[in-house]
Amino acid sequence: MKRIVGISSLTLILALVLYLSFPGRHIDMKTYDVYSSIRGSASPPTEIVIVGIDQESFSMMKRPWPWPRSIHGKLIRVLGKAGARGIIMDIIFSNPSLPKEDKAMAEAIKEYRYVVLAADIEVVRTERFAQRMLITPIEEFVGAGARFGISSIPLDSDNVVRRIFWGTPEGPSLEVSALEMLGISRERDVTRMVHFSGSAQSFPYAPYYQALDPDLHLPEGFFKDKIVLVGKHSQAKKESFSDVTGKYRLHLQPPSPVRGVDMFATPTYIMDNKLSPGIEIHANTLLSLIRDDGLKPLKTVGAVILILLLSVFLTIVNRNWSPLKSIGLNILFAMAYLIISYLLFSRQRLFLPFAAPLSAVLINFISSGIMSYVGVERKRRYLREAFSHYLSPQVAKKILQDPERLRLGGQRVHATVLFSDLAGFTEMAERLEPEEVVSIMTRYMTEMTRVIFTYNGTLDKFIGDAVMAVWGAPAEDEEQALHACMAALEMQRRTKALADEMVIPGYRLSMRIGINTGIVMAGNMGSEERFDFTVIGDNVNIASRLEGLNKVYGTRIMVSEATQARMDGKGTFRELGSVKIKGRKQPIRIYELVDGDRNALIDLFEEGLRCYREGRFDSAREKFSGALEVEPNDEPSRLYLERCDHFVQTPPQKDWDGVWDF
Repeated sequence: MKRIVGISSLTLILALVLYLSFPGRHIDMKTYDVYSSIRGSASPPTEIVIVGIDQESFSMMKRPWPWPRSIHGKLIRVLGKAGARGIIMDIIFSNPSLPKEDKAMAEAIKEYRYVVLAADIEVVRTERFAQRMLITPIEEFVGAGARFGISSIPLDSDNVVRRIFWGTPEGPSLEVSALEMLGISRERDVTRMVHFSGSAQSFPYAPYYQALDPDLHLPEGFFKDKIVLVGKHSQAKKESFSDVTGKYRLHLQPPSPVRGVDMFATPTYIMDNKLSPGIEIHANTLLSLIRDDGLKPLKTVGAVILILLLSVFLTIVNRNWSPLKSIGLNILFAMAYLIISYLLFSRQRLFLPFAAPLSAVLINFISSGIMSYVGVERKRRYLREAFSHYLSPQVAKKILQDPERLRLGGQRVHATVLFSDLAGFTEMAERLEPEEVVSIMTRYMTEMTRVIFTYNGTLDKFIGDAVMAVWGAPAEDEEQALHACMAALEMQRRTKALADEMVIPGYRLSMRIGINTGIVMAGNMGSEERFDFTVIGDNVNIASRLEGLNKVYGTRIMVSEATQARMDGKGTFRELGSVKIKGRKQPIRIYELVDGDRNALIDLFEEGLRCYREGRFDSAREKFSGALEVEPNDEPSRLYLERCDHFVQTPPQKDWDGVWDF
């Protein structure tokens, strides 16, 4: 629990720092731009029409700027008669012109009344302070009924327009004044973003000169029930910010009735590199307010809750999954978050933070990984100490890489089990002093353990003078049978060397080994408090039985058919027949693992065994006798001679299958 709280708290703090920082907000802004570009155009903007003061109009009207205000008055009357719902002029009329011109425009405003004009904020600086002043249209226009609004277009830190401008303490924005004129009320929310209808030139458009005579130039009803925005306009161009420096004004300024056109980058600029004129920014902002579909960023409280939930969830996930699975799951989670956030953006107009949640995924994964690494290292130290005397370095390395192999209760694995026992140990122990027995056994067990480790085996346990070793558990071993058999041969050689070295009166060290391969249960068979890794199962019992059968057959190393079959032709084996051991109904075929070249003996013995199984006991006796001539002390040949004599005197039943019961 402490780990979950700690990692979750760390993730939350670091993610929130990024969320509130400039880099985090910058990433979120660029994500907003990408989402906007992917989403494409919104529904067609049928509510608004733009009348542009463009180059074509200058050419057709053949008048320099500023145009006489009577022309603007004429446009107001024409649009009013055409059924326009409202007229918003993104032009500042802060200074009087010729009286008759001002009067003509004022009369048009008074006649139509649904007119909003642009205002401006001017900052007057002195040595001691700076004062903001509202620059409004001339009193004659305001007195005639014109509303006004600040036409500034605020930019984000990366010079891109995204947010709805509501105004300043000095006055409302141009769009908010237009809403008031239309009788529409909206709750002020400075975090809301403009729902852009698409890239530049998305609105129905008419050049100024055509709007003066719509019957001649425009379709019937072009302005009917439309909100008309009038302002300077330029064809959208694919240009970078560096290309337009000095050509357009790209900073926070109101439109000016002098040279140039204010051009702005919108969210779609990231894809199409098209700048939009200020009049289109006003049109998109106004449309967002009319439709009330401006995009809403998730509130700070919501972002904190979101990041907190993500932190706790990811901590639990990363704690319970392996590193590889955690990587895949974190990637899938990040992708799912991107998809969900985009769907909320495009369908619900809700913009989720991008940088902080995805950084939470990364931070949580890294911190969980570090904590897991510390925990794994602690567990590895424990395992290293616990298994330093039981596992070979190679096997120990595999266990440290995957400690789950040692989980309590065990699991089914394919393993090869070896049992060894000293012949006559009890009699030897009775003759010697305890200190001498301990000295001999310490030397013997040390040598056997080294051999087992050399061939990547696991020392399961010592049982008196017996040794139990395993291959294939707890670490997998594709050549487990080969390694066990090679270890058995080397154990016999080391035992012989020890017997030659240690002179024990009346006793010579001699060892018997049994090996079997099959499915066993391997794992911690102890408790949560005490660790005891071992293997259990029927195949373990078979290995133990085979070790004991060596005494009957006079052999040193006996293996089961399952072990011999996995040797792939490696090693030398002599088949000893089929037996039924105590506790098992099915017979098993047994083999002697032979060290050295004994092919002549093996060939004669196996021919005799074949005759024996076929019930031709006289022929079998002949072969076994021949084997004894090759090796007079061969105990298996002597044993089968005795069995042949027995069956000659007492023939077996007709359904006899050659299996010997023990």
